[in-house]
Amino acid sequence: MSRRPLSCLLLALAAALVPAAAAAGADPPMLLDDVTQRPSVMPPTFEATNTAALVGLRWSHWGSPEATGRGTLRINTCEPNCAEGHVRVLPGSDLQVRGVRIDQGRHYYRQYRILNASFSPSDRAAYAHWTDTYTPRDFR
Repeated sequence: MSRRPLSCLLLALAAALVPAAAAAGADPPMLLDDVTQRPSVMPPTFEATNTAALVGLRWSHWGSPEATGRGTLRINTCEPNCAEGHVRVLPGSDLQVRGVRIDQGRHYYRQYRILNASFSPSDRAAYAHWTDTYTPRDFR
């Protein structure tokens, strides 16, 4: 066997192994879980509670220690009851997430808060403080 085909074979083999080695050493993806129990990367929707959800989220800086998604917060007032409640719609709401929590070897953002310039004092009390996020263990 001549040296040229052998060197080409070794180069091809090395090229195939480099992406696999890089992937093995890559950071695991950051996940975000909510009350729906479907953790995902950069979710378009985040259900904070059974009566409040952010929809149409567009994310920035995902995977870093902090990330922010902007979307529309929909809050069911549950008055007179949740089935007949009025849904308040607050566009321009920010979902901020931070920190790392590990559950079953998977990485999740640890905390979240929701901010909106038009929040009432009761909205700020309910949503604007840092709150622990969910992980699969929370639902057992």
